[in-house]
Amino acid sequence: MIRLPLLGTLLLATGLVLGCSAISTNSHAQGDQPATFEGVLLNPDHITAVRDALRNGTATAEQEAALQTLIALADDAMSLPVGAVTDKPKAGPSGDKHDYVSLSPYWWPNPDTADGLPYIRKDGQFNPERDNYDVAPLSDMADAVRWLGFAYYFTGNEAYAKNAVERCRVWFVDPETRMTPRVQYGQFIPGVEDEGRHLGIIETVRLRWFPDSFNMLAGSEHMTDDVRDGVKQWFDDFAQWLMDSDFGTAERVYPNNHGTWANAQTATYARFAGRDDIADEVLATIPGRIAAQIEPDGSQPHELERTNALHYSDFNLRAHMDLATLGDAYGVDLWNFKTDDGRSLRAAADFVRPYYANEKPWPHQQINPRKGVHMATAMRVAAQGFDDPRYEAVIPELMKLEKFTDEGHVWLELIMPEAQE
Repeated sequence: MIRLPLLGTLLLATGLVLGCSAISTNSHAQGDQPATFEGVLLNPDHITAVRDALRNGTATAEQEAALQTLIALADDAMSLPVGAVTDKPKAGPSGDKHDYVSLSPYWWPNPDTADGLPYIRKDGQFNPERDNYDVAPLSDMADAVRWLGFAYYFTGNEAYAKNAVERCRVWFVDPETRMTPRVQYGQFIPGVEDEGRHLGIIETVRLRWFPDSFNMLAGSEHMTDDVRDGVKQWFDDFAQWLMDSDFGTAERVYPNNHGTWANAQTATYARFAGRDDIADEVLATIPGRIAAQIEPDGSQPHELERTNALHYSDFNLRAHMDLATLGDAYGVDLWNFKTDDGRSLRAAADFVRPYYANEKPWPHQQINPRKGVHMATAMRVAAQGFDDPRYEAVIPELMKLEKFTDEGHVWLELIMPEAQE
């Protein structure tokens, strides 16, 4: 993940403008760039209105500062190498470097055996060996395209679009470097499951914001037909693999957050690729998942059993809210779905809200610091989806957390509309 804590803090405090990246210096932004973009998970009308306010001088000071943070994130992304899935030193079980490969995050060498096999599980503790495989390059690519796409849309700086389009070409289109649209060898466990597990599909949630970011690049002079069509075809193929493969099927029916995110990914990528048939099929199953995962009091038992129970409660809720957002586009009202005994997304949001607000201590395990940026954005989405500003009121408390990063200011000030009384 791209992080600029010191620089971002300085920019937020001073509102410094980073030279030629500043929005006022680029005429293309106010000329040829399309009035809006095609939204997948994000609201393009809101983002375009914020962009226009920044151009005409009516933006808030917080929005101006957040723009400079976004520019800093994009400038940092520009400095990253253009990575490919084929860069890894050796291929995975298939023998093909185009296949995505990753080590399961919570599994470690066995201290009781000479060769460390079989690996043993330490829930919530990440094994740094993961960095030797494809998860970090995937994260870097997805983060870079996100910040570059957003920054291009807000500033019109073609350098951002050029860099982003090249990354998309290398990862998804170029026959020499493209990733095969499947996750057949993700989260393998040495000595346990050496050829990958369906649970590895959770890792492509890093592509969650890719469709909107890519669509923001549509007006760039650097966007080409082969990249546009190639990327859309890749996601079409990936959504189909998620629907048809043994791994995709197993992950979509998994009972905890893995299953929710597999469904959210499938529906998101299907909508991006124009596969309404797949999105419709996925969304029709979600009321049953809500009923199975959420208790009448709003707790999520599968997530509460984890060592980072608050994080995973939030993580699963965010997947459900992505599905509810997609449901709005397909006439499926998941925001207001409720079983006779009270199982619903609103109940899940109400369950975590007082803990986010520090109104009472969390009674379950949470061995790592809370990620304020994720929880704050979740509460803003909840405030919009439920039309209830009580969730919005929690955000200032979450912004005090040490883990509330620079990207949170960009999301809250530029990307997600604030809920109003």
